[in-house]
Amino acid sequence: MTLSIYPINLGDVEIDHSFLVWGTKQGTTATVPNFGYLILGADKPIVVDTSFRSVEGMLETCNLTVHRNDEHSLEGHLAKFNLKPSDIGYIIHTHLHVDHTGLDDKMPNAKILLQRQELQYAAAPLFPVPFYDREDIAKLVGPLWDRVVLLEGDSEIFPGIRAVVTGGHTPGHQILYVALSSGTAIITGDLAYLSEAVDLQMPSGYWWSLPEVMKGLACIKRDAKYVLPMHDMGILERYPEGIK
Repeated sequence: MTLSIYPINLGDVEIDHSFLVWGTKQGTTATVPNFGYLILGADKPIVVDTSFRSVEGMLETCNLTVHRNDEHSLEGHLAKFNLKPSDIGYIIHTHLHVDHTGLDDKMPNAKILLQRQELQYAAAPLFPVPFYDREDIAKLVGPLWDRVVLLEGDSEIFPGIRAVVTGGHTPGHQILYVALSSGTAIITGDLAYLSEAVDLQMPSGYWWSLPEVMKGLACIKRDAKYVLPMHDMGILERYPEGIK
């Protein structure tokens, strides 16, 4: 079975546009999706990143206004593919920021794949501390620990799916190269919030290492036929039926 990728919007986030692509439309509030990506065609269904845990938690810990309604339901998205949360075999984390880790425990049978370096940093972050949710990280090293698979650098984690460590956005940030029959898709994590950041080769308003970000953006532009960020509403317009 060949691989296919489907964006699933698990919530919306309000943010200044200049945070999404550095220096652009300062003072303009953008409402952007908080995607996960469903990958089908591996031995079990895969979800890449799992959005935020709660609206209230995002406002309390990060002072971010987010929205979630029935259209953002994980169960609802999966039902479109005749799947339940218990059918998900793997969660892959690009990184462990608060808007990427919130629903891990909703998929009870999923192995959780992430870079060891990212989990180590998430446990004792320097800045910004609220970007790593204490409850989410505690679950990874506590009740979910027996399902965690720690990756050590670049690797082909499944046939046709390669994890490539970029750093840049966070110390252990990784992107995913997915070999589709129509070309290479790259799930960018937050190395690029929007596709235009890759086109412009422009960083976001937040990064851990600017040299690593710029190197990663160049690789994505060079290698990807399909650029798949986590916060770009245009993805739903360009690929309403997913990508194969």
